[in-house]
Amino acid sequence: MAEDLYRIGAKLVSREKIATALDTILYERANGATQREAAHAADVPRTFVSNLESLGELSYAARVALIAFPVGNGEELCELAERYGVEFTLVFSQAEREHTGSEHPAELFNRTLDTIAALQDFDLVLVLASDMRIETIRRIIDAELIGICLGASPLQSDQQADLEEVEAILAGLRHAADAADADSTGKQSATTSTRRIRRMRRQGRRTLSGVTQLVKEWDRSKK
Repeated sequence: MAEDLYRIGAKLVSREKIATALDTILYERANGATQREAAHAADVPRTFVSNLESLGELSYAARVALIAFPVGNGEELCELAERYGVEFTLVFSQAEREHTGSEHPAELFNRTLDTIAALQDFDLVLVLASDMRIETIRRIIDAELIGICLGASPLQSDQQADLEEVEAILAGLRHAADAADADSTGKQSATTSTRRIRRMRRQGRRTLSGVTQLVKEWDRSKK
């Protein structure tokens, strides 16, 4: 499609071609290929594969939060999150979501700000929501985000969260954290510290942008 093409100087760049190459690299690596072999399959330098993995790597021993709405199996989702040690869980059904929306606007606004502030302390946030809501949360918070799209926005009825998919993600994070603990080195600790410092430097700017967006929505709601 035309919207997948980008004119960059004299070059015409295809987003689909890039996505296909990335899928090839990740598939090859996940199935045991070396970085050099995966690079050869996608016709890119080996260093590109290394940089790609570093870019997409999730934090070791990440503090995880989970947000989901509107879901009909919220109780099972909360139990799953608790079993894997998720520290912050916010799950709404459509009925609970509508009830929250009926609160006094000032109370709702303050609660939203409190939630944003709480999420800034986490390294990774798992979000189950509509496509638009996932992107809104991605812009507001400064943590790494894994989005599971429940459907196109606006969602007006409960959706069933895929518990197997969520468990696979949480189990993968736990396995990565356990592996890091078993093979911890000063280099890994330094890498984690560097990530946290960079995240803290961006946090103020990202939070301010998110609050600005909420204030605009607040102003529109009063008109």
